[in-house]
Amino acid sequence: VPMILVGNKCDLEVERVVAKESGIGLARQWNSCAFLETSAKSKINVNEIFYDLVRQINRKSPVPGKTRKKSTCQLL
Repeated sequence: VPMILVGNKCDLEVERVVAKESGIGLARQWNSCAFLETSAKSKINVNEIFYDLVRQINRKSPVPGKTRKKSTCQLL
């Protein structure tokens, strides 16, 4: 499952509650998922989150032209 851990409000450094290192550590625990800090107000890394998710999805998608073995169901 494509996943990104996002820390919000990175523009409010003075009011920080969670250390960046804690976010990075948690992302590593979750099978090395990506970690980004964002600020919607300052428009920092907002688009990058979605770009990264699309890249992750594309990496996991089946290769075009590669066919799956068809399974059949037989009822007797």
